[in-house]
Amino acid sequence: MESQLPDGSQKYSPWCHRRPLVCADTDRCNRAFLFSARRDLSSSERAAFYLHELTGCAGFEFVAFSNIRLRDLTRLPNGVVLLPCFYSSIEGHDANDPLVVSTIKMEEKARYIYDGWIPITSWDERNVGIAIQAIDEALSVFCMTARVSFEWKPKYPVASDGRSTYELGERHLRDLAKLSQTLDALEEADRTAIYRSLAWLSQGIRLDEPAARFLFSFLAIESLATYIEETVENSSPLVVLKQKQTEDSERDQCIKDTLAQWLDDDPKKAVERAYFDCVTSITKKLKLHLKNIFTLDTESYDILFKHEVDGKTLYDIRHYIAHGGVNTLSELQREQIRHRIWDVERVACKYIQSVLQKTLHISSITPITKASVFLGVQDSVGSQEGMYRGPTHMAIIYSQ
Repeated sequence: MESQLPDGSQKYSPWCHRRPLVCADTDRCNRAFLFSARRDLSSSERAAFYLHELTGCAGFEFVAFSNIRLRDLTRLPNGVVLLPCFYSSIEGHDANDPLVVSTIKMEEKARYIYDGWIPITSWDERNVGIAIQAIDEALSVFCMTARVSFEWKPKYPVASDGRSTYELGERHLRDLAKLSQTLDALEEADRTAIYRSLAWLSQGIRLDEPAARFLFSFLAIESLATYIEETVENSSPLVVLKQKQTEDSERDQCIKDTLAQWLDDDPKKAVERAYFDCVTSITKKLKLHLKNIFTLDTESYDILFKHEVDGKTLYDIRHYIAHGGVNTLSELQREQIRHRIWDVERVACKYIQSVLQKTLHISSITPITKASVFLGVQDSVGSQEGMYRGPTHMAIIYSQ
């Protein structure tokens, strides 16, 4: 296998290894840290410049995870290279070999680890951005063969991706138990509608892909709102939130007035405004419903429909995602969505709680205000390589 490997002299780490970051040059460190703070670059672009400035690495090193088992080095379009960090077969190897243990773990999880590499010849922002997107493009075509998925991340990120740990107290458990008891007493249709909304939010939280996570959180709102406005029975306690339907005469007059105002100047706009402002469209129905729910919380309504970041409201982002307008191969676009996820998750949670308070008189669930985050030491920059004494083989590091 070694003879088949591409020249690794331009890499910082040997193939399938993750050396600790070492740099004793103050100027190089300062330049690297300046790139790590650039918010006009995606996190992977920052990581590429960061590693290059610290070490002189002439490309981008990343780790990839997939449910496909590639037994040999694989060269993909755009110069992308993947090298398996596991044994192609464990037969004949010592059962206590750490790489054997890691290989078995990968087989059990169907999550195989690869050392990824793409050379970068010109270190300007445009060329680095093209190289990063080339990774997503090269890996995305695998889905045409089977239900193959790839995810990847920089081998040397500029910030730790440690996850938060939350601890529930007795008060939280009591609140949740009371909520479950109240929901279990509802009619099946109401109970299903509320749990379906909670499931969208819950499933969204555990996803990593920002577009899917954002959309799932929005669906937590829309699924329950649609049930209340279109399906709920008159005997349901949720019916008190249903909006009064517009009379046909009011709708027709609205259409006439809108066409009279806009038809001569902009026929296309006249038709669009007549439909969205007068006919009970999904958008209009949702806005009226949420305005009624958030009567004392105009901030939540405004965050959804009025507050713009980079020219887009949360509802605009939802529209672009749902109608295929977002380029999920663009890491910068994914990160722009990721920065807004907390807002839509927070509003979705407040919406569900408001519905429960207004209809079932359930008090708010006590929020957890503190979380602990584990930050690994392997991402720190040392002046000597011997300062880090942990494992360097990627199979051992990433299969834990």
